[in-house]
Amino acid sequence: MEAIWHRAPHIICIHPGWRPLLGWGPIMNSWEGIFASAFEVKVEVTEVQLTLDGGLAVIVVEETLTQRDYDGVSRATVLATNVFQLVGAQWKLILHHGSPVAMPSDAVPRVQ
Repeated sequence: MEAIWHRAPHIICIHPGWRPLLGWGPIMNSWEGIFASAFEVKVEVTEVQLTLDGGLAVIVVEETLTQRDYDGVSRATVLATNVFQLVGAQWKLILHHGSPVAMPSDAVPRVQ
């Protein structure tokens, strides 16, 4: 996880249901805690949408998370927005925002 994040004070991470985390230390601590709380974490990425504009890339994906811990196996679906900044010759993550998905992918939200 450390390799993809930009080491800068302006980086932001919002895990599903969490308040925003700002800066390298809090963000890395959050990921360390997430990975330490399970025996196994598997992420399957689908529905990739990419927007590229100069030195910024916005990637929206659907993530299916499977986690195995003392309580068994759990699965969750998250829509994630990831913003990368071109830093030198490398793309570095500067924003991750995950939102839980509450409806099936074929459901159409009602507009009133």
